[in-house]
Amino acid sequence: MIFDLPLMLMIVVFLALGIFSQWLANKIKWPSIVVMAIVGLLVGPVLGIANPKEAMGSDVFSPIVSLAVAIILFEGSSNLDFRELRGISKAVIRMVTVGAAIAWVLGAVALHYILDFPLSVSLVMGGLFLITGPTVIQPLLKQAKVKKNVDSILRWESIILDPIGPMLALTVFYVFQIIDDGISFLVIVQFFLKIVCVIVIGFGASFLFNWLIKHDLIPQSLMPPIQLVFILLIFSICDEILAESGLLSVTIFGLMMARNKRHDLMFKESDHFIENASTILVSTVFILITSSLTKDVLLNVLSWQLVVFSIVMILLVRPISVIVSTFRTEISKRERASVALMAPRGIVVLTVAQFFSSLFMDDGVKMAQYITPVTFGLVFITVVIYGFSFTPLSKLLGVASNEPPGVIIVGESEFSFHIGSMLKEHGIPVMIFNLFENTSDKAHQEGFEVFKGNLLSSNDRIYSDLLRYNKCILMTKSFIFNSLAFNELVPEFGLNNVDMMPVSFNDEQARNNMNGPIRNHILFDENHTPRWFDQYITQHNIIEVPAERYDEITHKDMLIYYISDSKKVTFKRSQRTLPKEDHGVYGILKNVYDK
Repeated sequence: MIFDLPLMLMIVVFLALGIFSQWLANKIKWPSIVVMAIVGLLVGPVLGIANPKEAMGSDVFSPIVSLAVAIILFEGSSNLDFRELRGISKAVIRMVTVGAAIAWVLGAVALHYILDFPLSVSLVMGGLFLITGPTVIQPLLKQAKVKKNVDSILRWESIILDPIGPMLALTVFYVFQIIDDGISFLVIVQFFLKIVCVIVIGFGASFLFNWLIKHDLIPQSLMPPIQLVFILLIFSICDEILAESGLLSVTIFGLMMARNKRHDLMFKESDHFIENASTILVSTVFILITSSLTKDVLLNVLSWQLVVFSIVMILLVRPISVIVSTFRTEISKRERASVALMAPRGIVVLTVAQFFSSLFMDDGVKMAQYITPVTFGLVFITVVIYGFSFTPLSKLLGVASNEPPGVIIVGESEFSFHIGSMLKEHGIPVMIFNLFENTSDKAHQEGFEVFKGNLLSSNDRIYSDLLRYNKCILMTKSFIFNSLAFNELVPEFGLNNVDMMPVSFNDEQARNNMNGPIRNHILFDENHTPRWFDQYITQHNIIEVPAERYDEITHKDMLIYYISDSKKVTFKRSQRTLPKEDHGVYGILKNVYDK
């Protein structure tokens, strides 16, 4: 190693590298896992700056990775919304059953015959390679803006198989352990008793946690840390009962939490805490594992066999499993082809592979040391290929949305309906959401899509078709609600894509309380209230002026929006001016100002 860093500093450096990689990926619009892989390779085997596994030792490194994976798997499984399972199409059900079985078998065959892994390793890793994971799929789907059928199948496949893959791999691993130890009645009974005990702990912990919440025995402020302690205790205890069974128990705990919590707002803080912890751990653990690869192992595994294996997984295993499982379903041939061309492996695959690598190496299994680098190779190759090819291929196949980016309008009023109608005339998708009043009938009559559920619930947003929308304007008459919605939706849509109506405060002191980022996101003119806009629009309309006639807009007119030729809308903010453009149209309110 070039730098002999103290252990504490090394841990902090890798935390920083993980978050920096996510930030850099966001800036350059690359898949985050690609950036993390490059950073890990540079720090570890390429430049030899640090090898965290050697520096920490297996006694420290392995528990850190294990506990991190426990939190990651819980976060993934606890986000599964059982309400949505009732509406899953035939294609989705077949993809996660028949398709998964075919991919498992074919993947194991490819591992065994192409990379010469033993049958036990091949079957275990074949189960792991089913996982795509929402952390990889969601950003790519958002970028490509594919149509609803394709989006639904890929999204739900990733969410459902995320916890199932490790469970399948774990089951196969224990089956081979029983076979190696000699099949006896006592061994089988002990194994099944331990499995039952692990399952009972997973279910029991979820019932205990929910019982404590139901009887108000856990303060709201302590719910996130107590839930985290539950996760770590469940994982650690079950691992002592049966090696690596903590994965199973934590997943059960997560699934039961997903079923019981119903995404109530009381779980919001806890969900955010676990989600943020998972985001940090995902990037950090990925770089830790990648940088722990040695140059010798990496050079040995970077061979034509790995390239052939990856090609087989991309061009044969995935297409065959999709085509067979979706035969005679409701999706078209183009949609089936698009689904068959999308299966990037994510960070969970690599982190869980680290576990099985250690287990197989402890048992002295042939080629066990190559499990992690081969998994890394597949993850890296699939993410790069799918990450940069899916958008153009989906457009080529005609399954990517050709609609312009849509707008979500929060709040139903005369002015919000009017501005929504103007956007719809330009072919811009518009969705309406109103938490307070049951007036969605009018929105339907006007031809708007209506958000079903609670827009302020991150779980409801995940399972809704929001890929068409990239902007959100908050148009309720409540500044308090708009502020809460602003803080909730900014992480989802980005700071530049969320704006709100002016504040309807009369006193100057109340207006001065509105500071920080929100001040820069007030729409139109902060001196006019939502009530004023409603009253004005009942007697007037938004007038559209072609960009070439921009000079005709006078100081008496209020700019509302600019729509480019590509149908991208930019709303006027109170603190900013809309620049003069050569093409497109401007929406204005005529003769608003007397002077």
